[in-house]
Amino acid sequence: MRKKWTYVVLTVLAFVLPTWGNVVEAEELMADKVDLYMKAAMEEYQIPGLSAAIVQDGDIVFTNSYGVTAEGSTVSSKTPFLLGSLSKSMTALGIVQLVESGQVELDESVGTYLPWFAAEASSEVSSITIRQLLAQTSGYSTYTGLAYSDVGAKDASALKEIVSNLSNAKLSRPPGEQHQYSNANYMILGAVLEEVSGQSYADYMEQHVFGPLGMSTAAADEERAVQTGFEHGYQSWFGYPRVSSVPYDNSGASYGYISASIDDMARYLQFLLQDNDMLLSREYKELLLSPLVQHRPDRAYGFGWRISETEQGERLVWHSGSTPEARAEIFFVPEQGVGAVILTNKDHILEEARLIQVSKDLRGILDGQDPKPPSAGIHPVIWGLAVTLIILLAIVIWMLLRMQKRSLKLYLTLPLSLVLFAISAGIIPLFTRLTSSPWNSIRLFAPDIAYMTLGIAASLALMALVLMYGTLVSRRKHLESITRRA
Repeated sequence: MRKKWTYVVLTVLAFVLPTWGNVVEAEELMADKVDLYMKAAMEEYQIPGLSAAIVQDGDIVFTNSYGVTAEGSTVSSKTPFLLGSLSKSMTALGIVQLVESGQVELDESVGTYLPWFAAEASSEVSSITIRQLLAQTSGYSTYTGLAYSDVGAKDASALKEIVSNLSNAKLSRPPGEQHQYSNANYMILGAVLEEVSGQSYADYMEQHVFGPLGMSTAAADEERAVQTGFEHGYQSWFGYPRVSSVPYDNSGASYGYISASIDDMARYLQFLLQDNDMLLSREYKELLLSPLVQHRPDRAYGFGWRISETEQGERLVWHSGSTPEARAEIFFVPEQGVGAVILTNKDHILEEARLIQVSKDLRGILDGQDPKPPSAGIHPVIWGLAVTLIILLAIVIWMLLRMQKRSLKLYLTLPLSLVLFAISAGIIPLFTRLTSSPWNSIRLFAPDIAYMTLGIAASLALMALVLMYGTLVSRRKHLESITRRA
């Protein structure tokens, strides 16, 4: 009998071991591809620090960290990065926990849970529902959300203060009418989470999300972030990293200022992909990953997640995240049990498409494809602004050198000067309107563009002043000439 069982075991191993060897070899090949691609992307895109992880069938099959922080520390698997809008899904997770416990109802108005908010708000604003906040259909515009974001608040009670101010902000659409991505929605959800739980947002996340998932270096306020090793990242100037001086925003964790390491985010992915009752029952976990609004033919928005389809027609759940000094991407395919996350410590609004492409290429590697080498260059907008600024400065210098030698007519130069002044004064308001972004957001997320725009406005104003001055000098010389002849 013993010989029979020995034969059976050996037979099974004869079939299993080669298969297992092929699986291990395939995973090693995939890991090598990912490693080489991430190094190439870092070099091409001038990213100082990056971490990446891949989860497959509940296991972390790849994780690696590269580069340095702004303070010169080597990036490791324990180095926290700001998550940007990846934080929104964690806020939504907290809200769904409260829904499951019966403390919050999705179709109840925000005024029910925030009476102090309702007391200041119009009836329309206070009637916004929790579901509408989650789906980004509250009526708050993208511009309004940005206007209240990245304010560098230091006070622990800053979130409540910001949300109180939002009660008086005008809606751009009636609640429920249109999907408009806005940080304002998730600020309010963070306040709801605080009010209902009786805990600060950071305490709630620590106790109900980070702790249970083993996210040991994750934090939702500046004090804890620094304690777990968070160091600032970089803003991008003309494609090159420059150490950021943008302060942490204690009012912003619920929409974008949670910090976490790649180890933390790999555990978060494991939770999202595994079929278990951790943090949520299966019913409410399914709710967490479901769509709330189909805002494009190929894309829906859910509980802090974007939902679309892969080329194979499978559900793709993903999100991007940005702060002025960090950029992150996360995606997973529930039916395949696979997902990945990329964290970097550099950002610029015109460079964000690059990391989206890195995320797509990573999905391609997981599907067995060979990615194209990453390629970068100065964005045409930056080139255009730089050339415009140089030309205007050259004109100003030419005017300063030549103006006094020319006879200028007041009836010609006065209207031209006024036009130049008007254009100069209108450039920044026009720019903010065209980009649907407040000036502070442009300054933080595209500092090179902001300062070049200021330079262009200043050059036009200086041209107007030089033109007026030259006209006055010419006028005075003309009068002196008449006086001498008389």
